[in-house]
This record gives sequence, structure tokens and C-alpha cells, in this order.
Amino acid sequence: MKTMKGRWLLLTVLTWCNFAYSQNIYRDYAADPVSMKTHMSIDIYSYIFHNESQFYTLQPGYFYGLKNEKFLMGMAIPVVHNVFRGNFAGFENTTGLGDIKMSALYVPYYKKNTIGLERVTFALDVTAPTGEYRLGRGAGSWVYKPGVVITYRPIPEVAFYPEVKFQFSGTDVNSRGGIDGIPDPDNTEKDKALQNLSFALPMVAQLEDWDGWFGIHILYTRSLAEKTDFIFLRTDFGKMIGERSAASIRISKFIAGQPRLNVIVQANFSFFMR
Repeated sequence: MKTMKGRWLLLTVLTWCNFAYSQNIYRDYAADPVSMKTHMSIDIYSYIFHNESQFYTLQPGYFYGLKNEKFLMGMAIPVVHNVFRGNFAGFENTTGLGDIKMSALYVPYYKKNTIGLERVTFALDVTAPTGEYRLGRGAGSWVYKPGVVITYRPIPEVAFYPEVKFQFSGTDVNSRGGIDGIPDPDNTEKDKALQNLSFALPMVAQLEDWDGWFGIHILYTRSLAEKTDFIFLRTDFGKMIGERSAASIRISKFIAGQPRLNVIVQANFSFFMR
């Protein structure tokens, strides 16, 4: 009887340890801004501009990653609802399809669970002009954003993800520099083509006791077309809500540069397939 109880106790402990280990694994991937795991996501965005115009986006997405964590690609399809502060010929409050977003990540260097340089990731984001730009739901042009992201881990619980990216459009767009290619509800006419050079320094700290994470993200963008600078500060809070699912909230606040976009609030839910 004692032997049987001992076996059950050992099995219970091993099962709990395996569950805890799985939780930690998926928490790391959920907190990673360039996660290479296959997952589905739902993002809810709220964009608030200085002129009090605003729009909201519901954006489901699917991202497929190879098992070796060297390549990932995905697509997100946004539905946009606009609330304009002005006379736009009856289109002040409309809902419809936004610009479809496609992304790809490639990892030429990866040394897992190391202190120091852990990973180098090449990234490419492409936005298709599927949203109606005259209604403020799209940029009205193909938009491309290649870049590179470095993963550097000074200690196991903290990681930095410095990145540099260049965003450009094929033609003139309904978007202004510094707002990452999103529609500009202040003026639904097209402006110049995008040419945005951005630098970011995200820092993510794991909160093991809470089974979550906290992040600080500083973003600097230089609009080469407008010759102006923009600085945003983003804070992230995330938590595992299941063995493979996580929820987070991200708040970005404009802090310097040409005042236009004021606050972005993003709620995210992610479910990892494997």
C-alpha cells in the first residue's frame, strides 16, 4: 500500500512539474514580440487621435511556425469601425474591412536558453490595400516593412528585443509619418508615400509568481517624407490564462514629436497550437 501511494505521489509530482514547465514555455513564447510558435490571435485596438477622432479594430490572425523555430508566416484580417470628429459626407461612423496584414519571420541565428545574444530575426510585414482609404479604413496602397530584431538576454528572467525597421509604400497613402502606416482620420485624402525609419528597444521581464510578464517599449520613428520625429512609450502587461493561452494589454502613449496620434490601447488573446 505504501509503495502504491508512493507511486501515485511521484506521478502527481511529475505531472505537476510537467504542467508547470509547459506553462513556463508558453509564457516565454507569449511574451516574445517575435514568437516563432504556431498560434492564433485576436487583437482589439483602440486608436485615439489628438483631434478626438478615433477608430477601433477587431483583428483575428493565424501564424504558422516551423518546429525548428526558424521560420514563421501569418496573416491578420482587421475589421475597422471609425468615429470621426468632423463632416465627412455621411461617413463619420462606418464599419468595414481594413487592410489585410501579412508577416514573415526568419531566424538565421538561434542559441536557445543562453545568456547574452540569443537570436537574430529578420522580419517582413506587408499590408494589402483592402480597406477603403476614403472612409479612413486603409492606407490605399501596398505598405512594406522589412527589419531585423535582436534578442538579448542579460539574465534568464529578462530579455531585450532591439529592432530597426524601414517602412515604405508603393504609392501615396492615406497615412502620415509616425503612425505606422495606419489610416489618418484627420484627413481621408492621400498624402505622400510613406518612408519611416524606426528604432525600438522593448524590454520584457518574466513574472513567474504571477505566471505573466511586464514590458516597456520605447519607439522612435523618423518620417523621411515629412522630416519629423515621433517618440512613443508602450507598456505591456500579460498573463497566462491556460496551459496554452495568454491575454495581454498594451498601452502606447505619444510623448514627443508632431502631435497627431495620441494613445493606442491593444488587448490581445493568443492560443498556441503546439
